[in-house]
Amino acid sequence: MLTDRLPRDTATRLEHCVHEAQARLGSQPAAAALFARATTAFVRELLGLSEALGAAGRDLDLLAQDDKTLLAELMIQALRTDPLASKETRLRLRGQLALRKLLEGTGGVYTAAEVATLLGITSDAVRKRTARGKLLVLPQGEHGVYPAFQFDTEANRVVAGLDAVLAQLDTDSAAAKVRFFLTPDRDLGAETGTTPIAALRAADGAACALVARKARQFGVQAAR
Repeated sequence: MLTDRLPRDTATRLEHCVHEAQARLGSQPAAAALFARATTAFVRELLGLSEALGAAGRDLDLLAQDDKTLLAELMIQALRTDPLASKETRLRLRGQLALRKLLEGTGGVYTAAEVATLLGITSDAVRKRTARGKLLVLPQGEHGVYPAFQFDTEANRVVAGLDAVLAQLDTDSAAAKVRFFLTPDRDLGAETGTTPIAALRAADGAACALVARKARQFGVQAAR
């Protein structure tokens, strides 16, 4: 067994978590089977990292990360040592981690119900606005989640001008739209650059017009 290669207390905790999870998934045999395979595969990969895992364990910044980020970073390390793993897979994981960090640094995300409460409208009205491209939504579950940066929580409204910029962004990728709004651009001001969403919040006419122009160019540049 894989747990035979782990310290006794670690193996005991792992076995307890596995049994607990399998009990919760008892009515979903397909999910239970997937969980069992994923758990076994992940532990096997970690044990196979040997020296690389030891180096990762000395990385204080890595140890300070939340569980999901830690797991993703370790999986990236495992893929890096696998000659059959594609570079695209590692880059996709890196991209997801970067996106998560961007969202965490700008207030996280809201559910449709939370957006409805914030804006003082119904959940159905939120869905209709989303369908019309008036709100930025990230796919997650049935309804998705809404990046918090697009809302003015003090005025209980969407940041002015955001819907017009969304209409100019010629891409179906919600992640790409998030990066557009949160990537600093020196053309928008400040030595280190100002993000498009910050420019919209500042309500400077010239800056907002420039954000709209850059949004129109964004799809073209992404396609090159």
